[in-house]
Amino acid sequence: MKKITQIALGLMVVFIATFMLFFIFDSIDKLAARCKGESPPDICNQLNSFTLSMLMILLIISGFVIIIFVTVYIILVR
Repeated sequence: MKKITQIALGLMVVFIATFMLFFIFDSIDKLAARCKGESPPDICNQLNSFTLSMLMILLIISGFVIIIFVTVYIILVR
């Protein structure tokens, strides 16, 4: 019974992290579409170069990817 709980918890973590990756990529895509419009928001000027905002987004995405890989590794090894 304990093994099923660990697998369910691991699958839930992978699902949430994957969903957050899709959410972040979708938000970036929507922002890029708004930047191409008539009245772009102020943040579009910051996204033209490699800024601190872009570094934070990359760190968040890489954190979710690491969470997914570690959880899958733990599920498979145990």
